[in-house]
Amino acid sequence: MSMADKIREAVARLNARQSYRPDHRIRRAPERVITPPVTSNEDQEDGSLRQSLAAIADRQFCLGVKYSEQQMRADRDGAHPDIIEFGRLLVKRMRRLDVPMFESTMWRTMDDQQSAYVLGHSNAKPGQSAHNYGCAVDVIHGVKGWNLSRQEWSIIGHVGKELAAQRGFKLTWGGDWQRLWDPAHWELTEWRSNKMVRA
Repeated sequence: MSMADKIREAVARLNARQSYRPDHRIRRAPERVITPPVTSNEDQEDGSLRQSLAAIADRQFCLGVKYSEQQMRADRDGAHPDIIEFGRLLVKRMRRLDVPMFESTMWRTMDDQQSAYVLGHSNAKPGQSAHNYGCAVDVIHGVKGWNLSRQEWSIIGHVGKELAAQRGFKLTWGGDWQRLWDPAHWELTEWRSNKMVRA
């Protein structure tokens, strides 16, 4: 079973569990205790994916005011149209899974880039980051921020890559980087030839 199929199955099971409302008036016969069969690594991985997806889902937060306010945080003015559209669609697709995500950064000034570089949050000096040209977006969790496990980030990364492939966006995900792992970061693969200049 492919990773995409596993994630789809995990999403379907989460949705089924969230819509289940037991009726306390129905009497049920006591269940027999059955020893579960030994599971394969694939079964354990499926369960782990479902748990990871459930851990980042927060339907109540998605319905709240703070989530709505977060959607206005990133400065999109004059950013590359593909980055704007991708960020919007990724947040929307994750919202369908009850996962509250938002675009925290699109544009980054040269001064902000210098600060990120000095603090070790970026390997890029001012002028060397796709954020300095409106060609990148950081998409983070509305409640947990960047504090997600690698498996939780991998679910978001998978959804983002699938979305990019469906829409024909040529993007690079920072979660695939070895030197500075940055799973919130998405940038145009050819950003150097697609630089946007702010007026």
